[in-house]
Amino acid sequence: MAVNIAFKGNVGKDPETHTFNNGNTVTTFSVGVSQGYYDQQRQWVDQGTMWVTVECSPAASHELPWVHKGSKVLVTGLLSQRFYTRKDGTQGSELRVYAQALGFLHRKDDQPPASGFAGADRGQSQPQASGADPWGGAGRADGFGEPDF
Repeated sequence: MAVNIAFKGNVGKDPETHTFNNGNTVTTFSVGVSQGYYDQQRQWVDQGTMWVTVECSPAASHELPWVHKGSKVLVTGLLSQRFYTRKDGTQGSELRVYAQALGFLHRKDDQPPASGFAGADRGQSQPQASGADPWGGAGRADGFGEPDF
């Protein structure tokens, strides 16, 4: 059974494309997701950053030219956990999302992105709310309890 997930965060490094011996390619990048909560005084209590490796599907890869270190993104896709052995012999694991769609979020001082949300192709963008905020002013009232980036 697949676990579908949607999350927002900041791109930690520019996308990297790897080519395999059979000619297939895979493009990945990391996204840092703030972890924490607001206390009773409405102060953010930081609990560190969770890093997620994003692997792009062909549909989501159309957005890669706009993905850069520091970009704030919304990712939807299939969640998995990969286990591996490090060079020193210890075991490690990573959270990995096979992205089916990428969206771009803007900071308060930035202009809204040119594209809304990438679906299977550019023609399937989600409608945007009127006004300057394409996410309808969700901000901190989105229920996720995350600070503005």
